[in-house]
Amino acid sequence: MISFLSAARHGVLLAALLTSPALLAQEEPVSLNLRWLPGKTYTQETTTETFTGLPSAKKADEVKMKVKQTTVIQVTGEPEGTKEARVTFEAMAGEVMLQGKKQAFDSTNLKDAHPMIQSSIGQSVGKSFILVYDGKDKFVEVKDTGAMSPTALGNPSLSGIAEAKEVAELYRRSLEMGLPHIQVKPGDRWTSQETIKFPSAGTVKVDLRVKFDAIVNYDTGPHAKISFEGDMTNDANAIEARPVSIGKGSKTYGQILFDIERGTVSFGAFRADITLDVQGQKVPVRQQVSTKLVKIE
Repeated sequence: MISFLSAARHGVLLAALLTSPALLAQEEPVSLNLRWLPGKTYTQETTTETFTGLPSAKKADEVKMKVKQTTVIQVTGEPEGTKEARVTFEAMAGEVMLQGKKQAFDSTNLKDAHPMIQSSIGQSVGKSFILVYDGKDKFVEVKDTGAMSPTALGNPSLSGIAEAKEVAELYRRSLEMGLPHIQVKPGDRWTSQETIKFPSAGTVKVDLRVKFDAIVNYDTGPHAKISFEGDMTNDANAIEARPVSIGKGSKTYGQILFDIERGTVSFGAFRADITLDVQGQKVPVRQQVSTKLVKIE
């Protein structure tokens, strides 16, 4: 009798748990659209590790680079009106193998850095652009990219302006990678087709297969856990000159934790295994990227 009562009691508790509002809420569709909060400043930290194999195919010839970047996004505007998110690449630090030697760098002090590093970091750190969104948080345009453009005799070149816009658009697309435009619930799957223009590889098609794995508790509250995998290919219909092209078999995959209440990505981890075609030579590249939202204030 005691065991029967105990089993019955556990059955009641299990039924109560299964019908609790917290679990039932997980079955309701939720929006995973980015929602910028005017008056707030978002700080992200991104770590990127890139491994590039050289045509000699010797392990010792693999070029390695690790970069930690701090990005600050300041949002202005009205909650129900146009919003502007000013994105600033505030700091960079890391290390890279150049000419067989490990070169460390920090954007706060570049005087002893390799000239190639000084030039590259100098064109990025402290530079900014603006992402414009409408009252429904739909992306409108990129503007004010001129500060990111390399200059010739004090004036930005046309190619530099185009490249700066591509960098800004690439960053914007990375914020939304795999996110659906409709409400979804745990267990849902969808596909996402993106066309992204890279400064050197030209227009690239990214076909993603995405799944809403679950709602999990992370950091400040409930987050949507999203996983994806996909294929990368050059857009055969694009008419452009490409110094580098994406080879067959190039893939990407990763996970996202989306803050449902605050409408932003709190954490993302991505990996891309790419084969580049550089003047007829196949160059394997592996890149791992993790981005964490450090704070909103």
